[in-house]
Amino acid sequence: MPNPHKTILLTIRPDDVNLIVQKNLTLSEALLSAGINLQLPCGGAGVCGKCKVKFLNGAQPPNLQEETLLSPQECQQGFRLACITRVTDDCEIFLPDELRLSPQVAHDRLTHKMVEFDPPVKKIHFKITLKELENARSDLELIFRYLNTIESNQQFFMADHVLPKIPHTLRAQQGELTLTLFEDQIIDFEPGDTRSSCFGLAIDLGTTTIGVLLLDLTAGTTLDYAVFPNPQSPFGSDLISRISFASQGSENALKLMNIVRQALAEVIEQLCIQHQISPSNIYLTVIAGNTVMIHLFWGVSPQYVGVFPFKPVFSSMLKQFNLFLDRGKLNLPMVISFPLIGGFVGGDIVSDMLAAELTNGQENVLLIDIGTNCEVVLKHDGQLFATSAPAGPALEGANISQGMRAIPGALIDLKRQGESIVFKTIDDEPARGICGSGLFHIIHFLREQQVISEDGRIVEQHADTFWNNRLLIGNAQQTKILLVSKAEGAIADIFLTQQDIRNFQLANGAISSAWCLLLKQRQMTPEQIDKIIIAGAFGNYIRAASMMALGTIPAIDEDRVQFIGNGSLEGVREFLLNKKLRKVTQELASRSELVELASDPQFQEVFVEHLKLTKRRI
Repeated sequence: MPNPHKTILLTIRPDDVNLIVQKNLTLSEALLSAGINLQLPCGGAGVCGKCKVKFLNGAQPPNLQEETLLSPQECQQGFRLACITRVTDDCEIFLPDELRLSPQVAHDRLTHKMVEFDPPVKKIHFKITLKELENARSDLELIFRYLNTIESNQQFFMADHVLPKIPHTLRAQQGELTLTLFEDQIIDFEPGDTRSSCFGLAIDLGTTTIGVLLLDLTAGTTLDYAVFPNPQSPFGSDLISRISFASQGSENALKLMNIVRQALAEVIEQLCIQHQISPSNIYLTVIAGNTVMIHLFWGVSPQYVGVFPFKPVFSSMLKQFNLFLDRGKLNLPMVISFPLIGGFVGGDIVSDMLAAELTNGQENVLLIDIGTNCEVVLKHDGQLFATSAPAGPALEGANISQGMRAIPGALIDLKRQGESIVFKTIDDEPARGICGSGLFHIIHFLREQQVISEDGRIVEQHADTFWNNRLLIGNAQQTKILLVSKAEGAIADIFLTQQDIRNFQLANGAISSAWCLLLKQRQMTPEQIDKIIIAGAFGNYIRAASMMALGTIPAIDEDRVQFIGNGSLEGVREFLLNKKLRKVTQELASRSELVELASDPQFQEVFVEHLKLTKRRI
């Protein structure tokens, strides 16, 4: 029984849920203890002001941070920041849906390219007679004898977790059975003919977002696609924050492991229910992600990834049989994680390279995966050079005052029409905030309108009265420009602040500096690039012209720019469908030369120059 003197009653509206939580926790900690995760873009540091929750009663007086980040009206109305306000007495709050970090599945469609279908998992069906059972020296000997009649030149092994199934399964349906092979390993053993039930999972384990594909490994088709926020975000929106949390003790690394595994288990169970399949028939799960995310998935501290010389604990492709998720509630017969290249260059860019077919042809290719941790690969004269750029979460909507994920209602484009602004949002919903691709288009548009200068400054005395009327001048970084008003169709007025632009410049400059220095080191010019490939969710909405105008990518012919969407997820999908790609994947990782740009003597000079919002030709 909780001690009534050390707990308080927390009532959540509109859910009408009552929780007994520990006294003096921050509101976000109290909710997390009850299994409710909140989106905390700054990792709970109390600097972004986005975790606004309204106290209907029981609010503590606002502290200095809240008085700085919230308006006087908001403070008076009971709004507080969940990451820093503490619950000291019984209280009642209104918790908006958009603040909750939910693992609920958001389904979508992806376009896949054709790939040779020869999966690494296959099922073999056969029948053993009672006489054969009686004459064999052991059940296992009999099984291997049958397999050798099919693959005479191959030696097979039985996974430990399968061995206890053998005696009953062999005799359950008069000797009719199906065994499942992963290469030379027997990973399952079932009575009857179950050849039609063979599935796999492709997972892109991103810092901000996780993508999951459910595949039918009998037909080679994609059954479903789910994408949801990474539930580790409350512990930091970027890699450095997460490394810092995980490094504070082994229990923290395990906490981050368990929280992401639990979310995956919930989503997998939802997919299985929807498609009426058994989780036990998901035989192969393959995961790609950056180095930190993969370490945390396996419960390994990434502490030394975050300090020079940025060494991972492992870099090879890892494989585990019978991996349990969510404290044993769901087990996966076989899990593989993609190989890593180095500290901040992980398996996600290896998967991108697989999807982009960088093993083929002699073209000079620049591959850029834009995300919280941006990774860049240059293919030059058949060689592969890989590096990373700490873009941070701004390009995913975080660290932007009214930023949001790429979900319905996210602003993705706008233009001027007479004396008003017309805009486009995802799914044409009323505008609610700005997503990453929208940030590119908006800043490009404001540069063209000369509202923002090349150095990123909002012009406070514009020649056009239209823009002067939309300008609100504040202290330091608080000057802002009205993008879309409530009268123009937004749920509430949407602004872009000077600080938002500075955060964009830091991310944009990091990406631009990365490819620039790779080219300089190889004594190349952008004109020598045959193709630029952009990976990441940005490919769904962004225009190459905006990226070139802002210097994100080199200014070359637009027809040489290709968007492949979530290349990491696509590469894993192809891996699941063709067993030959396992060797190709390992070769891509081992062939890639890791380039640490931080040690380049030109890095600081190039980075400062590339903060400018202008076209880049080197």
